[in-house]
Amino acid sequence: MKLTRGEFCQFNRTTRLQLLKEFGKNILEKKIRMRVISIYKISNFYVEVYENLDSHQLEKVEPLWNMRILDVYDTL
Repeated sequence: MKLTRGEFCQFNRTTRLQLLKEFGKNILEKKIRMRVISIYKISNFYVEVYENLDSHQLEKVEPLWNMRILDVYDTL
């Protein structure tokens, strides 16, 4: 599926998650404090997903605009 970051941003959180499950690839998952941060690759961009382990709720499902954050996650 071809999708741009801008197109992805137009979807609501539920649809974004469905797209990630169907077309995305989980490339990184880290537990930091009481959150699980996952990075997915979909089309030609990456998406950050934050899940709060206390509340079991998603806090963030947003595309990455700064690719240098991937280096930060690798060092954690």
